[in-house]
This record gives sequence, structure tokens and C-alpha cells, in this order.
Amino acid sequence: MSCSAAGPSAGKRVLILSKDDDFHAVAIQGLLQKRGVDADIVDTALFPGRLRASLAVTDHDGSGAVDVRLGDRPLGDYHAIWWRRPLHPAVDPRIRNAEERRFAARECREALWGLLAAAGRPIYNDPEAEQRAAYKPYQLAVAAAIGLDVPPTLIGNDAEEVRAFAERHDAVIYKAFSGTDLMMTDTRPLRPEDLADLWRLDFAPVIFQRYIPRGREYRVMLIGDDAFVTEVTIRNPKAHYDWRLDQDYGLVQATLPAGLIEKLLVLRRRLGLASGAVDLREDPDGRIFFLEINPSGQFLFLDVIAGTRTGERYCDLLLS
Repeated sequence: MSCSAAGPSAGKRVLILSKDDDFHAVAIQGLLQKRGVDADIVDTALFPGRLRASLAVTDHDGSGAVDVRLGDRPLGDYHAIWWRRPLHPAVDPRIRNAEERRFAARECREALWGLLAAAGRPIYNDPEAEQRAAYKPYQLAVAAAIGLDVPPTLIGNDAEEVRAFAERHDAVIYKAFSGTDLMMTDTRPLRPEDLADLWRLDFAPVIFQRYIPRGREYRVMLIGDDAFVTEVTIRNPKAHYDWRLDQDYGLVQATLPAGLIEKLLVLRRRLGLASGAVDLREDPDGRIFFLEINPSGQFLFLDVIAGTRTGERYCDLLLS
């Protein structure tokens, strides 16, 4: 669905909380502007030093009026807010003491995130739901509870449990909970020689799963009640554990059983999300396993490579 400047979307305004050079933020801003919708990108890392925010409550004959502002604009002017990977507020470098820096960071986060909640505008995704849904143990538990096939999984930091888990399965992979700028945290096979390094679990826990031999792999972008299904094709054998390792991967539009799509939509709703990117793997026998859902996953590359229309659909969501 597309709206012209003279259509029902004209006059609306959308707030995008993101870095001003984020590709998705800039692209969706452009698509919204083509519909006659004003869209502002605001970098929350500029708060509090270079970005002003405030909430004022005034008493009018016993009925309180609330005015929430971000920058020079009342948040009430916005039809919706897109929570597009916003950065935490930046602590002023003039604050040197470590505890003072932690205190200032907490104060800034509580103020800014609280102001956004107080504005009463719909936020996609809801920040609290997105943070909770991003927890891998939680999303795997919810996925299993609604009947999605989840690979046998062990999450923890007990080396003996990991050894026992590895003995029960022919092949095991391991992966991190999150990313880091230090290196790519790709999915890797657990090799026999790796068992000698399990003492490192004293530093941080790890996700271990039975390796699912690759038949087909899917990326499914859920936006509202729509599911954009693409199959991932790879050429690099090393990418059988993680398709992101293949710089020449391909994407083609695909279909999945209606019952599976419905379960994915139930998962989205149970997690309290408006959108999310799902990774699935089908084994050589045709059984499809849920791997993870990324509440703020990338999706516009599906449009570029496979010809989907996730960008337009996301605009529909923000204007709904």
C-alpha cells in the first residue's frame, strides 16, 4: 500500500530514534517522505549535551496537562515513534569519577526513556518488549512452548554439563548471546579440542545447540500480521554454520507451510513485538527448526536482493 502526498498519510509525522547515518533509518525516512509524511531522525546519543528533552505538568482546574518535548518539538506532534536501535545517552567526558559516570548514565536513561513512555505515542517496537524478546533463553522458551521445533539446547556456564551435552549429540555448535566490535560472533562448531577450553565458561556463559545439518535456510521478516519469507542460498562451505560468513550469499522469495507461519506470528505476539526477523533452518529430512528472532533485525536487504517490499510494509506499520 502506498499513499501519495495528498492521501490519508499527508500531514502525519514520524519520529525515528536512531543514528542519523543508519541505513534503515534513512531509507524508511525517504519512503515516508514520498508518501507526504514528515519523518525526523533523532540520535539519542546526543542527549543530554546536545539534545534537550523535557516534561512539564501543569494544573488546569484539577486536570493535569502534560507537555513532553524532544528537541524543539512536542512529542505529541508525532503519529508514531520507531525505536530503530537508538543509542544510550552519552555521559559528558568531563565527569571522570567512575561511580559518578554510572550515576549520570542511569539518570539520563531513566529521564529520556521515561519521557518517551510518558508521551503516549505508539512505539515500534515497544522498548521493554524488544529488550525482553532479545534475551535468547526467553525467546527459545516461548518458541518451544507454542510448538515451534527448537534444536536441543544447553545454555549455561557448567563445563561438565557441556561435556555431557556434547557426548549426547553427534555434532554441536556454540554461539554468543550478543555481538561485539572486537570480532564477529558467528556460530561455530564445537570441536573435540575445544572441550579443553571450557574453563573459559567461568568468564561468561555460552549457547550450545545440536547442529542441524543444512537442507535449506530461511530469513522471515514479520511485520504486523505479514510474513516476508526468503530462502538463503550460500556458496561458501564454511557458511554452513552461519550464512553470514558467505559474502556471496543469495536470497530468493520462498514459501513456508501456513501452519508454521501462524506459529511465527503467535511468537511475535507473545513476545509483544510489532516486527522481528526470524532465522529458520530446514534439515535434509524437511523438518524446520526455529533458531532465533531478532527484534531489531535488518530487513531492507531482502528488498534489494529478493525483491520483497518490507520497507513499504514497515511504513504502513508506522502510519497505522
